[in-house]
Amino acid sequence: MKERRIPDNPCEEMPPLKTAGAAVDPDEIPTLAEVYAIAAAMSDQYRLTVWLQAGAGLRISETLGFSADCQRGGFLRLRRQVSAKANQGDCVTRFVPLKHRTAEAFRDVPTPLFLDQEIGMHLKKWGTVALDGLEVLFAPRERGKGKMPTASTYGYHWRKALKAAGVETADGKPKYTPHSLRHFFASTALANGVPIHEVSRWLGHRNIKTTVDTYGHLVPEAWDRCRDVMQEALRPSVTRQASETALAA
Repeated sequence: MKERRIPDNPCEEMPPLKTAGAAVDPDEIPTLAEVYAIAAAMSDQYRLTVWLQAGAGLRISETLGFSADCQRGGFLRLRRQVSAKANQGDCVTRFVPLKHRTAEAFRDVPTPLFLDQEIGMHLKKWGTVALDGLEVLFAPRERGKGKMPTASTYGYHWRKALKAAGVETADGKPKYTPHSLRHFFASTALANGVPIHEVSRWLGHRNIKTTVDTYGHLVPEAWDRCRDVMQEALRPSVTRQASETALAA
C-alpha cells in the first residue's frame, strides 16, 4: 500500500485476530442443548468427535488423531495429533507431537463414564483402520477420501451438522467452531468447582497463565468466595465477635 501497488487495504473490514490468551467470550461457548443438537446432527462416523472435544477438552487435531491405544481405564493418554497435511497422499508424517510438546511427551485426561461408553460404541460399530502402526478411529473408509481427516476437511462435516441442527447465526453461518466444544469442556469444569490448575493440565496449555487469561472470568463462585472472605475479614460476623469476646474474658 505504501508503494501504491494496491488501492485499498484488503484487511480493513476484517475482525481483529484474537491474541494468545485472550479471554473467551461466553457467547462463543455452546449450551448443553446445542452440544447435544450438534452431536445428533453430526455424521455417524464423526459423532464421537463431538464428545471427545466437549467431554475431554481435546483439540480438533488431537481428536482426529485419536487411536485405540489412547483409551485407558478411566482416562485418555494423548501422545499425538494429526498433521495439517495428513489427508494428502504424499504426506510423510501424518501424526505429529502434541502442541507445545516433544515427541516423547503425553497428556492424561480423565474420562467420564459416558465418554468411555461412546468410545466403546464407536469401536464396536466402526472398528479401526491400521495406519502408520496405529489403529486410528477416524480414517476415511471410502476410496478417494484421503488417508486421514484434518481440521480443514473436518470443517465440511462440522458445517453440515450445525446447519442441520439449526445452530447458526442470523446470516446462516455456523454459530461455533469445533474449538467451541473445548471451551464448553473448560467452562463446565470450572463452573462446577474443578481447580483451574487441573483444567489447565488437562487442556494441555503451555502454562496456567494461558488458562487463567482465557477462562478465569468464567469461575463465578470465585467472586462469591472473595466477597465472603473480605466481609469476614473486615466486618466480622456478630457471632464471631461474641465468641472472641467470651474467650478474652
